[in-house]
Amino acid sequence: MKKLFFLLACVAMSVLSMAQVNQLVWANGRLLYGTPIESIDSLTYDEMQDIDTLHLLLPRTLIKVVHDTVYIHDTVYIETDCGEDTPSAGIGTFSVSPDKQVTFSQGNLQYHPKNNEWRFAENQSDYIGNANSNIAADYDGWIDLFGWGTGDAPTKSSTSYSDYSTFVDWGTNKIGNDAPNTWRTLTSEEWSYLRYNRTNADDLVGVAQVNGVNGLILLPDNWSCPAGITFKSGFHSEWGVDYYAAYQTFTAGQWSKLEAAGAVFLPTAGCRNGSDVGNVQESGIYWSATELNIIDVYSCNFYSGGTYISYTTRAYGYSVRLVKDL
Repeated sequence: MKKLFFLLACVAMSVLSMAQVNQLVWANGRLLYGTPIESIDSLTYDEMQDIDTLHLLLPRTLIKVVHDTVYIHDTVYIETDCGEDTPSAGIGTFSVSPDKQVTFSQGNLQYHPKNNEWRFAENQSDYIGNANSNIAADYDGWIDLFGWGTGDAPTKSSTSYSDYSTFVDWGTNKIGNDAPNTWRTLTSEEWSYLRYNRTNADDLVGVAQVNGVNGLILLPDNWSCPAGITFKSGFHSEWGVDYYAAYQTFTAGQWSKLEAAGAVFLPTAGCRNGSDVGNVQESGIYWSATELNIIDVYSCNFYSGGTYISYTTRAYGYSVRLVKDL
């Protein structure tokens, strides 16, 4: 059964005049949809009886739909088709240079060798972990730790840096339902700007444990903390597996509110050397597209005690989190 709700505009002209205002649809702890409101003009829900509570989040605005009752504050006339597909793009907007902004993919990049299939992790906290030791061309499972620039050779596990001389962006592939070249890898300069140089950069990052997984939270440029959530930026004074949770923890329900507000979570997926996997739940290392010399390339590394844009041998297997240009 399809039900149609029209949310009449109280402040439509003032809201539509704002740059890149996103409408987010959130239901049952799952982010269903996100898009700029300029492209929509009415709101449609399918199978409403399956949705207990649905929130539409606009800047300083809460619209709440509970079964057949619609509660509205300052709204616009919006259309959203809530199908079964999970959105492939993150909602938060992140500056990676003075004049460039991106959104992050919904999770880390994953590859299935036997099926030759790419996808993003279903949840931001998902990671493969020790099963990456099975890396092989005929492996019937998923991997998510890749040698540098292996968009054309994701199962390469050589420990020789000379076997990774050419960078092929993972985003050149069809990932899930997204066409090739929809996504790309950040450069080291962009990682650095995101972490250190954008406005209020130090306030927009913090380590945490989310639903039992250690990692790093990145907050969007226009961050506004959701009601009932306390976020502590920064890092623990100690390094180690236990210090993420010691710094701050979020349940799955609390994280759903942070995610709806645009937060990105990078899990501590560890690293791979050949077929040996280590540092799972201790550190996260994410590739950049930038090389330093014939041996080393840049990556974004984090531990409970800090983040670093540094260089490492290109032969190791690290995580990949792609972005989409706005």
